[in-house]
Amino acid sequence: MSGTGLLMAMLLACAFGVGAVVGYFLMSRPPATPDVADAVASATTAVEPPKPVAPVDDGSWTDADIRACKEKATEAAEVAKRRRLQAVSDDRVGLGAPDPGMVERATYLLCGATHKPLHLCQDYWRNWFIKAIKAYAKEFREVTLSSYWTKVHVAERARRETAEGQGEWQIITDDLDQTTREVAAMHDDIVAAFRSLLADGIISSDDFSAFFGFGIPIEIARMIGDARPLRDRCE
Repeated sequence: MSGTGLLMAMLLACAFGVGAVVGYFLMSRPPATPDVADAVASATTAVEPPKPVAPVDDGSWTDADIRACKEKATEAAEVAKRRRLQAVSDDRVGLGAPDPGMVERATYLLCGATHKPLHLCQDYWRNWFIKAIKAYAKEFREVTLSSYWTKVHVAERARRETAEGQGEWQIITDDLDQTTREVAAMHDDIVAAFRSLLADGIISSDDFSAFFGFGIPIEIARMIGDARPLRDRCE
């Protein structure tokens, strides 16, 4: 072998040896660890809970929707029932206080009017709502005529309007007084939802009249107020 060939062979051998050594160290080196500060920050950063996804109001009304409204109504009725039992044990049952059945029906009605309201464009659910709101209006009127309802609201009005009353009137949270207040608040929500349905053209005031817009029951007329159709969302 000539001197030049020998020199080339030695250079190639050296290059191969250096490459093998470098490759060995690269393969055997442990993986790089993340920066400690980044790891601590990642572990201690508060994770925001996922935001609930709003239901798509496409006019459908599924078994899941029915079940969700029934669960809300049942829960509200159970709370009212426990309060009534407590009132009985304390000998504080009031005349005409909202009973659990009324609370359950009102809660279901409100859920049906506000959860995916476009399902009320369907004849079946629209007819259900019209019957349900008529029955509710009569039932609510009977409750508001009771002495118990008057007692609670006189106390509430005095508590709100009298500076001294702010400390004197105690808000009881575990008896029928609380149920009565909740029914009053729920009635406001039902009226607001009802008027929204009228404005959206989903429900018409004519649905409650006996003859071409006349003969609307006084309870329903009060709930309608000055609401008028502004659009037709059922188109």
